[in-house]
Amino acid sequence: MKDEYLKVAKQAALEAGEIIFKYFGKEHKLNYKNNDKSDFTTQADLQAEEKIVQILTQNFPESNIIAEESGRIQGNCDYTWVIDPLDGTFSFSIGMPYFAVSIGLLKGDKPILGVIYHVLSKDLYWAEVGSGAFVNKKIIIVSKRASLDRAGVILDYGHLEKRALKTNLYILPLINKVGHVYSIGSAAMSMVLVGKGIQDALINQAWIWDFAAGAVIIEEAGGKVTDFEGKEIDWTKDRLNIIASNGVVHEQIIKALEDRHANRSR
Repeated sequence: MKDEYLKVAKQAALEAGEIIFKYFGKEHKLNYKNNDKSDFTTQADLQAEEKIVQILTQNFPESNIIAEESGRIQGNCDYTWVIDPLDGTFSFSIGMPYFAVSIGLLKGDKPILGVIYHVLSKDLYWAEVGSGAFVNKKIIIVSKRASLDRAGVILDYGHLEKRALKTNLYILPLINKVGHVYSIGSAAMSMVLVGKGIQDALINQAWIWDFAAGAVIIEEAGGKVTDFEGKEIDWTKDRLNIIASNGVVHEQIIKALEDRHANRSR
């Protein structure tokens, strides 16, 4: 059954990717969320999610689903699919290449499987707990860079309504501590860049569907994923604070966050 979950998740990601690619580079009708002009969906998001949900429910009708666009579908088993059909919608809408399909699977409240499909490069990343992490058929591992002041670290600012919060929460504490700062605009793409050793860490606050798949990939690639205090992630929450790293710079990131907030409270 374990292999069947992975097989179907890959199929769903690839078929969703075909839909997304069909719309890439074209004009899009933008459907805004919560009056935030930086947060919207496109027809590609909606059709890709519909395809993923269709494939998953056909194969696993008992499973629960948490999907970014359509919300929750309550099933009758211990497995929950967590779906972001198009992570990096703004990038997709303007022709930037950093967007992906992200499909994670929880057993109980723990991620056990992740599939991320980078649509333009056709790179399919996947991992299962205890089985390693891969891109296509090649194993991936995290970097060994050990000094935060030489590390490549992704600090995404996110949508407009959350930007001030994120700036104070983790960007200001880290901006002068890390060697090289990047902002990708897609949590899924950021996590696979850490998983394959291109980047050394990602610090972000976002939704469960932004992280569930990537967390498995990073940990199976030899990295570490915690909350901002270094504790295990509580995957029962919808919105999460995430440090995902090569493991070596992890404690340095936590200390930088602690130091900044300790100084502010004096």
